[in-house]
Amino acid sequence: MRLFLLLCFICLSIPSANCQQIYFEGGKTTSSFDFTNSSGETLENLQSSSHSFITIGYRKSVFTKHLYLNLNASYNSYGAIGSDVAFDNYFEWNLNYLGAGFGFDYPLYRPGNFSFYIKAAATGEFLIQGTQTLNNQVYNLSDEEDFDSAIYVFRGGLGTQYRTSEAITVFIQYMYGFSGAFKKTQGDLKIKTHNFGLGLLINISNDQGDSSGIDSAQLEQLKKELDTNSQKLKELEENSLKVMVLEKDVEAKVKEIATKTQELEVIKTSITDALIPYKGNDLSLDEQNGKVRITLENDMLFTSGSWKISAEGEKAVQALGDVLAKNPDVSILIEGHTDNQSFEENGNIINNWDLSVKRATAIVEVLSKNENINPKNLVAAGRGEFSPIADNTTADGRASNRRIEIVLTPKLEELIKLLKN
Repeated sequence: MRLFLLLCFICLSIPSANCQQIYFEGGKTTSSFDFTNSSGETLENLQSSSHSFITIGYRKSVFTKHLYLNLNASYNSYGAIGSDVAFDNYFEWNLNYLGAGFGFDYPLYRPGNFSFYIKAAATGEFLIQGTQTLNNQVYNLSDEEDFDSAIYVFRGGLGTQYRTSEAITVFIQYMYGFSGAFKKTQGDLKIKTHNFGLGLLINISNDQGDSSGIDSAQLEQLKKELDTNSQKLKELEENSLKVMVLEKDVEAKVKEIATKTQELEVIKTSITDALIPYKGNDLSLDEQNGKVRITLENDMLFTSGSWKISAEGEKAVQALGDVLAKNPDVSILIEGHTDNQSFEENGNIINNWDLSVKRATAIVEVLSKNENINPKNLVAAGRGEFSPIADNTTADGRASNRRIEIVLTPKLEELIKLLKN
């Protein structure tokens, strides 16, 4: 067993030249003994004592990015003190072991340059020097059968690391351990330890950024951010191309709208010229919100309570139709309006709303006779008495409210929808 441990100790120095990190640790060990000698006698009044330990090893990530394997060689001192009141004896043990072992540590929390981790380890150790002091007599324990067996020590604990630079990390840790013998002896020694250590990690690998696992996490985070930003950049480039295409489409549509507006202005001028003979109190024309509105009073078109167009009114509508026939891209809405004076139902007309619809339809019938007007562009609507433009309490106001309105609108719906989007 001693030969095996010596070989482990020698082998530790070989791979450390190529390992990820080497580390050095030293500190205090508070140990206590539970000892039964070869005669089966136990010592009840044993107290713990403080000693020191030194460890050298190397550390490398295995299996996963943040799980680290530790291989080490160590020098450990253990001891205890006690007394036997019955025989008035004082005794003290000082044992020095050389060991080799392995362990694993795993970071639980890594804020900034700090890393908080848990650790478990196992070592095999053999005695290289030991003494027992009984009163004033000192005895060498190296050749004693009770201490001849190598021991194993299991340890577990936690610690924290702080990365001071790319290559250097300092750490402190606490480990609790207990031991057992590899083979049975006449005596039985069990050691319990509390190790408080301070150490130094030195990164000697080519990857200078992974001294404690912190930088690798930061690198992974940066990689994710880079992938995200690359995707966003790609989307921005695609959106930029779409914007360029849309800008060209909008520019073309704006020009088209300007053209339609000019056409509407031409239509307005043409209608004004065509309806000059009828212009006056019975006819008006204005433009609002891109629409041309022609207002014809009913006295010019219909007799009271009738929807049959007069001869003069039909000529005016036909003249208007000649102008509209030259502009096939214009929607034509004919609205009938009445005053609020009611009349008795005569079988043909129910109310003012019914009368307004019939009058609007009569205008549509005249316009539809023009073969050059697309019937799909014609719409008839009745508003009855519910959209007055003057006061119905006076005769002049009621005369103004009895009217036909012809609303001309360029077909810009698709252009406006595109601009809104």
